[in-house]
Amino acid sequence: MTHPGRSDGGWRAIPQPSSFRPSGGVWAPQRVRVVADATALRREAERIEAELAAAGIEPARSAADPTLRLTLPPATEPAPSPSAVAAAGAEGEALPDESFRIRIADDVTVTAASPAGAFRATRQLLHNLRAQGAVPRGTVVSAPAVAERGLHLDTGRKHYPAEWIVAQLRAAADVGINVVQWHFSENEGFRIESAAFPEIVSAEHITRAEAAEVVATARDLHIELVPSLDMPGHLRHTLAAHPGLRLPEAPGLATDHALDITREDPIRFALALIDDLIPVFPHSSRWNLGGDEFVDFDRMAEFPALATAARERYGPDGTGFDLLTAFVNRVAAHVRAHGLQARAWNDGLLRSAAEHLDPEVVLTWWTNWNAGMRPVADALAAGHRVVNVNDALFYYVLGENAGYRYPTAERIWAADWHPGLFPAQWGPGGQGAVRQELVRPYPALLLGVSFAVWSDRPDAQTPAEVAEGIRAPLRAMAERAWNAGSALSLEEFAAVDTAIGAAPPTARCAEGVRA
Repeated sequence: MTHPGRSDGGWRAIPQPSSFRPSGGVWAPQRVRVVADATALRREAERIEAELAAAGIEPARSAADPTLRLTLPPATEPAPSPSAVAAAGAEGEALPDESFRIRIADDVTVTAASPAGAFRATRQLLHNLRAQGAVPRGTVVSAPAVAERGLHLDTGRKHYPAEWIVAQLRAAADVGINVVQWHFSENEGFRIESAAFPEIVSAEHITRAEAAEVVATARDLHIELVPSLDMPGHLRHTLAAHPGLRLPEAPGLATDHALDITREDPIRFALALIDDLIPVFPHSSRWNLGGDEFVDFDRMAEFPALATAARERYGPDGTGFDLLTAFVNRVAAHVRAHGLQARAWNDGLLRSAAEHLDPEVVLTWWTNWNAGMRPVADALAAGHRVVNVNDALFYYVLGENAGYRYPTAERIWAADWHPGLFPAQWGPGGQGAVRQELVRPYPALLLGVSFAVWSDRPDAQTPAEVAEGIRAPLRAMAERAWNAGSALSLEEFAAVDTAIGAAPPTARCAEGVRA
């Protein structure tokens, strides 16, 4: 067996398939007949036929022309490459099994476990056509090492036009990203139209009509769209319109961004805001409620309102972490009642002695920079599912704020990153880094990974510069996330990345979504 992607005319695609057995020669027809053997695959057949036509391969004129056949395995057969990751998580929360097999001879047969798997397979064919004008003949078998490969977009601090968001969905889907977290609220802005609270909406924002196009595009591209409405912190812009809901002032400490979680009215406002936005995302099954950077956690006891309320509710040992955990649990129960899985950032959680964090809350694990933050092992021991958002490697922070450096494929390869490699756990004063790593076979509690764009200094880059800047590192994550690492060298990866180029505009989408 030769490894895919080598510089010997091999398989040119990102992510690389799990295996490729070449049989010699290439598939490069002038015309092709596309056939869907299952009703569920008709959209994928229409899509690839249009994409091939755009690449210069015309629709078939006769039955003698080569056939590209899309098929689902019979009920009596297993999926092309069974993958346990598809079943990760609670019932009803699993993403589709994306495994697939491609046999390339005079005809091409794609056998996929789901329409999403067929979509992944056809991206592989298109990458080869873009990179080398032909598809090597042989057999490809592939399945992802983790179910989720994500991209987080902070559109709260910086306004990105709807067209830009749609373009990022297409670019991400092209390389196997299947989850996009849309972070539309921040201290600096609220960037999506609110029907119930128009007073909080920034001048530059996404309308509901534009949001509907984003939502439909994501669905068509087999991307799970995760709304991200951070609370009880990160609410400065929203609370500027409702100052009476802020956490009371504390000497020398910032509270203008923090919801007063010691009172019922502010909490009810937060829940009403969620209710107002849920209809914008009719196909979503996940919701990130935030929970991070509520206040200065190292000085939690110095906030009088939190200290007093915690003692009243939990006794003399009560802390603000108890109140924060109770708030997260309440919001999680609220979104669950709407059929949504709750997610939250890890830094302030698992730190309560009086409140047990709801074990159904998925933790998006971004950092362990502070010694007070609990290790990943504690989350797994408590039964929490986790998504690895390693801030040391995957935080694209505009202006390189807070000491971050823009991610690069070089650093990702140098770290030999794979989905189980989390950010290091640091001791007091940033000393004594402890490696946090899960090895294969990964536990079912590891749902996946994510890259994150944070717009801290919004004017540092234009949207076009952001799109160009994230391309290579996002593709590096996509390659290593799908394969639990990569057999490609950095040079080989870079060559494939350059060869496949950017994804061209897609064919007109179904159900009225513009291409």
